[in-house]
Amino acid sequence: MRKAAVVGAWIALILILGLAYRAAGGRFFLSEENGETKVRILRTKEDADCIIIGNGVKAVMIDAGEAQDGERILEVLQETGVETLDALILTHPDLDHVGGASAVLQAVAVDKVIVPYYNGEKEELDAVKNYCKKTGIQVYCPNHVWKMNVGYVNLLIYPPQEKHYKESNNYSLAVLAEHGSVRMFFGGDALRKRSEELLLMNLPEVSLYKVPHHGRANSASDEMFEALQPVYAVVTSKTADEEIVRCGRQYGSRLLFSGEADVVFQSDGEHLILQGGEAAAQ
Repeated sequence: MRKAAVVGAWIALILILGLAYRAAGGRFFLSEENGETKVRILRTKEDADCIIIGNGVKAVMIDAGEAQDGERILEVLQETGVETLDALILTHPDLDHVGGASAVLQAVAVDKVIVPYYNGEKEELDAVKNYCKKTGIQVYCPNHVWKMNVGYVNLLIYPPQEKHYKESNNYSLAVLAEHGSVRMFFGGDALRKRSEELLLMNLPEVSLYKVPHHGRANSASDEMFEALQPVYAVVTSKTADEEIVRCGRQYGSRLLFSGEADVVFQSDGEHLILQGGEAAAQ
């Protein structure tokens, strides 16, 4: 009798969890959704990428700009009170995404570094891996969609589907960040082939879309905007191709540019709010 009751309790628990999973849209995370999370897309010297998502002393960094951006990235981390990076995600090995990583690693506590599989030679990426090996920082190279919960944001990391691409941009890791019901998508520098892979991932509509490749369009750009339906679309440059501008207008996305000033958002778990009025917009 007691055994039957225990089995019944387990079945009820499984059913409840299943209903919760469905209610969450097929995603199930344990997270701290209280409090606010800030998202800062940094202005860099030459249209490089660096995004900081955090809440207080901890943050996640997606890309680290070029080497010449290292000093400013560290200044921003200090000004915003970030002491630890729960993850440094380097979407792909190009210098405008990994150039400042060594400076960050040497100045800030980093729990883990996440990179895509890449078998070519890239001096700066190799330097990052060697430094991590020397200092005991774990380097992860996901080969399937990877879930990560750091309390103030939940991450889904989408690795490239192939081992070899002609263009290094197509090795880009893509990141879906969730804070409560606020969703944000960062596509690295995905070109057409990588974008077509991502379109097969049943991506949700998002509040924020970091447009890949600094606003340069490809034949999948329209489909990405259509799938994501972003409220805001941020270009890490001062300008964007006309096709990107058109997509923003067609899908009702407010286009912002980090080439002139940082683009900063605050999420309360329900709404994503653009902070200040410095960023150029269209």
